[in-house]
Amino acid sequence: MKGSIPILIALIIGFTGFACKSNRTEISGLISGGEGAKLTLERLDVNRTSLVDSVELDKNGSFTLNLGLDEPELYILKSETGEILNLLVSPGDKISIKTGYDTFGSTYSISGSDESEGIRLLVEQLEQTRRALDSLQLVAASIGDPENPQMELVKNAYAQAIVKQKRFTIKYLVEHLGSLSSVYALYQKYDKESLVLNMEGDLQYFKAVADSLESSYPNSSLTKSLRSDIEQREATFKKNEHLNTLLELADQSSGMLDLSIPDRDNKEIALSSLKGKVTLVAFWASGNSGSIQALIQLQSTYLKYHEKGFEIYAISLDNNKINWMNAIDFNEFNWINVSELSFPDSKAALLYNISELPTTFLINREGDILAKNLSGRTLETWLDNLI
Repeated sequence: MKGSIPILIALIIGFTGFACKSNRTEISGLISGGEGAKLTLERLDVNRTSLVDSVELDKNGSFTLNLGLDEPELYILKSETGEILNLLVSPGDKISIKTGYDTFGSTYSISGSDESEGIRLLVEQLEQTRRALDSLQLVAASIGDPENPQMELVKNAYAQAIVKQKRFTIKYLVEHLGSLSSVYALYQKYDKESLVLNMEGDLQYFKAVADSLESSYPNSSLTKSLRSDIEQREATFKKNEHLNTLLELADQSSGMLDLSIPDRDNKEIALSSLKGKVTLVAFWASGNSGSIQALIQLQSTYLKYHEKGFEIYAISLDNNKINWMNAIDFNEFNWINVSELSFPDSKAALLYNISELPTTFLINREGDILAKNLSGRTLETWLDNLI
């Protein structure tokens, strides 16, 4: 009996060692052209990341990272230039990556993780869509004239590219509902702000993924974060619906919805303080060339009618004060300029249901909204009758 105890202990130790070894999670790779560069590994939650580890590429461009995981997690491998490579790592995975430092995150191969390969396919498709949209925007810019028949063809091609991307994403979700990679698919964006699945109706896909993951990974922090984010999105859509109702009521009664927004000196200026003047509320943005051109065209009208009681209350949908002020100064916009500097979370834009730039509202001396998107001679005809 005594002799069997050491054997039993040895078996336990051997089994434990085997289990630890089999659960060892490793991310390695070869990054050509990146010798000596530093990579960071960040854990990806629904709307935030946290630093996990970092590594310096050796003289051959190779690296190895070891993780201790209890459940699958989404990670971001980031280069010093800010390019990212997305991974879904499960306990025991031995993931191997091959890419170039100059193509990091956009063109790469991966082995050892079917889920990470799924993410690579999602990235590849979205990159193709982005390139197509960028090319179409360049074509539209070269045409210039919005009334040109060719512009309609460009718009249709742009819309089709968006539809194709959305169909690809939805197909992936349907086929991978039980995978954490589906969470990555839900949050893919065309740019920093624009989700592929950005409509209220798209919440059904968020909910389907959450329901499936709560069955497969009920204790996953990613699953819990997804459910929390869905609740926040539902609340936001309900809030927007409420604000749209308020705007409709205001339209029906021709009433103005009041605003109080800081100017460049951080002084709050209320729209209601302009009662007694005919006011044009103009929504624009420093990075939107179309709205800037529209404001430039308003300058002659402003000079002609300002002394007679006409004012412009220009609301910039910006989040960078320097860019906003530079645009004001460079273009000599000398009317009332205000901005919440909170884009894309602008309360003013929500309240006035702004879906495109520029958008303007003409308000009479009593504070009633009379018309929308007037310009040129049409606007001046209105002003002739109001002032």
